[in-house]
Amino acid sequence: MVDNNDQYYICLGSSAGGLEALKSFFKAMPNNSGFTFIIVQHLPSNYKSFMNELLAQHTDMNINIIKDGMNAMPNQIYLIPSNRNLTIFHGKFFLVEYNNEININLPIDVFMQSLAKDKGNQSIGIVLSGSGRDGTLGVKSIKEVGGLVLAQSLSSSEFSEMPRSAISTGIIDYILPPEEMPNKIINFIKHPHIKSILDSSNNDNVSSDDLAKLNLIMRDYSGIDFSYYKNNTILRRLTRRLRINQLENIKDYVDFLQKSDTEKNTLQSELLIGVTSFFRDPEAFESLWTEVLPYMDYNKDFIRIWSAGCSTGEEVYSIAILFSEYLISNNIDCEVKIFATDVDSDALEVARDAFYPNNSFVNMDSELIDKYFIKFKDGYQVKDSLRKMIVFAKHNILKDPPFSNLDLLVCRNLFIYIKSKHQKRILSSFYFSLRKNGYMFLGSSESVGDLSDAFETVDGQWKIFQYIRGYKPKLTDNINHLKHRVVSVMENKLGAHYEKNNLMAEQLLSSILSEISPPSIIIDERDNIVQVINDASSFLTIQPGKFSNKFNANMDKETCLFVNNIIRRLKTETEKITFNNITLKGDSKNIYSLTGMKISIGNDNYFMISFERNGDQIESNTHVSIDMSEDVSDRIKELETELKLAEEGLQATIEELETSNEELQSSNEELIASNEEFQSTNEELQSVNEELYTVNNEYQSKIEKLTNLSNDLNNLMRNTELGALYLDDRLHIRRVTPIVTEITNIMTNDIGRSIKHIAIMDSYPNILEDIDSVASNLEPIDREIKDASNSYWLIRIRPYRTEYYAVNGIIITFINIDQLKSIQNEYNLINERLGKSLNLGNMAHWVYDIETGIMDLSSTKKRMLGYDEDDFPKNIINHNKLIHRDDIIKYEKAIDSCVSGEKEYWDIVYRIKRKDGIYSVHHNHGIVNTRDENGKPLTLLGVITDISDYLES
Repeated sequence: MVDNNDQYYICLGSSAGGLEALKSFFKAMPNNSGFTFIIVQHLPSNYKSFMNELLAQHTDMNINIIKDGMNAMPNQIYLIPSNRNLTIFHGKFFLVEYNNEININLPIDVFMQSLAKDKGNQSIGIVLSGSGRDGTLGVKSIKEVGGLVLAQSLSSSEFSEMPRSAISTGIIDYILPPEEMPNKIINFIKHPHIKSILDSSNNDNVSSDDLAKLNLIMRDYSGIDFSYYKNNTILRRLTRRLRINQLENIKDYVDFLQKSDTEKNTLQSELLIGVTSFFRDPEAFESLWTEVLPYMDYNKDFIRIWSAGCSTGEEVYSIAILFSEYLISNNIDCEVKIFATDVDSDALEVARDAFYPNNSFVNMDSELIDKYFIKFKDGYQVKDSLRKMIVFAKHNILKDPPFSNLDLLVCRNLFIYIKSKHQKRILSSFYFSLRKNGYMFLGSSESVGDLSDAFETVDGQWKIFQYIRGYKPKLTDNINHLKHRVVSVMENKLGAHYEKNNLMAEQLLSSILSEISPPSIIIDERDNIVQVINDASSFLTIQPGKFSNKFNANMDKETCLFVNNIIRRLKTETEKITFNNITLKGDSKNIYSLTGMKISIGNDNYFMISFERNGDQIESNTHVSIDMSEDVSDRIKELETELKLAEEGLQATIEELETSNEELQSSNEELIASNEEFQSTNEELQSVNEELYTVNNEYQSKIEKLTNLSNDLNNLMRNTELGALYLDDRLHIRRVTPIVTEITNIMTNDIGRSIKHIAIMDSYPNILEDIDSVASNLEPIDREIKDASNSYWLIRIRPYRTEYYAVNGIIITFINIDQLKSIQNEYNLINERLGKSLNLGNMAHWVYDIETGIMDLSSTKKRMLGYDEDDFPKNIINHNKLIHRDDIIKYEKAIDSCVSGEKEYWDIVYRIKRKDGIYSVHHNHGIVNTRDENGKPLTLLGVITDISDYLES
């Protein structure tokens, strides 16, 4: 029926109250729609569902109970068996046993998510009546891949929890009663521009002006510029909106969008659709645990994390739980501050509320749920201990400034929607947001693209990257960070001209530095020389071997020792340090001062080492000589003392904590165990209650069907004046109809009593013997009985047989035959009178069966000829032998003329031999009695009169 070569798969998720919804849906759905229907219910273990029998009354499509490996075919209905979860892969169904370790099983979510992965935008998800929230995550997955999602209207739902939960996501395309859904689905699929709009190779139907106008409308309405989104992403969403609103092209849709704030809101939700979950891709979080968390610096005051595009917050809370668990397990005292941002205000409200339904916790361990969430009837609330770690804020990464000094930046599944040129700009800003050695965590299908030199890959599969220090460094890029007087000179001298021409600025900067600075070198954190100011050749010596730009490979050992000591102190103690009265290369005549200064640019630190010769000659006996080995030794002793004090304090703290923990551990474990048992029991009872309702609903339908059958049977018996008495296998009364109570001594309150304890019917004293006979021999008995009121009854005693022909009691029926008796008496009277009349008139009748040649004569004729009842010949040939030879020809000719169909009747007189040998004269006249469908005579009927006495007189 659907004019489309693609096969669409419709998953109907239902629970309590879903039977009526499914009946209404399939009553309205054509049998040749071309769709494949999969019904996923909540069923108890080992339950035999009657759904296939109940639905078969409302559709002519084949209904199949799914078996493992079964192919999904169009125009077929498939039912999930009990105690199994269902998945689909390449159009084949696969059954999976329930995971008993999971507190709540969600078969609808499981299958819808599998269907979305396998069939993409050919998936259709429908959430019908039911309790709980199963199906909510499933419709999100289907919507994410461009499929159609529907929910039953709340007013038509017996149990509205499931559809209400799905509707609350704001992504449902149609909210309808079940009987209206088929028409909407068919119209959606049959939309004339389903493929032409999305054809990226030929977008004639989509003009850039239309898209620009649409983006302008949405920017003015929401403040979000969607022109940064990939065109195909926008077109996929627009195609859905065209099909849902039954519009012909983008231009018509833009006009419609301009006038409808409701549609603007819906389109914004579709474009900003955020599909997330707790610990999504668990393997990725395991990689964070092993490859990232152990290598962070927890000696700082706090760890800074930014989650960009956090959506409804599940992933942010997952990160918070991950860090909390790591800090606790490793006894680390460090504060974690997470900044979570998104452009969608509605999603942020959900994240701030921090309340999530039960079905959001499929991938989370039950211990973590108990530890970080508070259980409520409809879901779980994040505890304040976790909530206070996170700050939520509205933020647009395309135009708002990024957060800085980050240890971890999380941005998953956002780049897949954004154009590549904007991806590069965002990644560049992310680079400068990270601290040195900071990490970035992207979605599994995203990459760093052209910035591969800026980020080191930690886990290629789960897209975890680390900041690479010194990525294309330019000292002049952020010169305003310098705190030296040279920086002030640069800023005053360069001004706007620096912004216009970086090359000129660098040349000017070099000239200024050469004038005002002594010979200097600038070293980065990786010990590389990145800049040389003035002539520093006296202090640099190229060493033999492979060239390296590290400072220790380009200095003599003595100079390198001083420089190394300065850099060590700059990294740990101070911003600036000077060593005075230093002799280099054993030249005591030249005394130098070595000055080190730390320069911070963004997240990177640089160290400028200046070599300045003292103006006055200092005698060798007066210059300061520094013993570096003694300095190193003192520093080691100092560090050892600090370490020993730290170890002693840590040991005392550990002992105190262990004492407290041991006391609390036992109580905690008991409370946790009790809480888990209560929670598990409660959820199991809720699940069982829901399953029982589903079963009860099916049984209710069966009972209704049986009630209708019983009513039909009772009406049949009542209107046909038929009485029935049912006895069980012990001959106890099981059921009795009203007529029986009128004609026997049995009352309705005798049900359950033995039939042998009751005098059933005075006019039928042998009824008990007949009942015992039928029960023993299984041979039916019929009796005609006349009751006290002179009414006649046909009593039929039969074995009561079950569906499998087994005997399970006795059924006795009472049929009133008064009318039959009256007719029978009247017939007997008429027959008696007719016989007397025939005898008086010396007449008899006969019937001749042409095909068999048998002639049936009345007993009157036989007596007329002197024969007994059994002596007279019945065959026509033997009969004709009694006719006088002079009359046989005309007799046979008369009969043959009727047999051949030439005549309708005959009238002849002939002589026939009596038993005593005397001939009697008979007058025979008759007609054709019956014919076949072609008009050929089958039987002849005649009347004979003996006219011998008449002729003699």
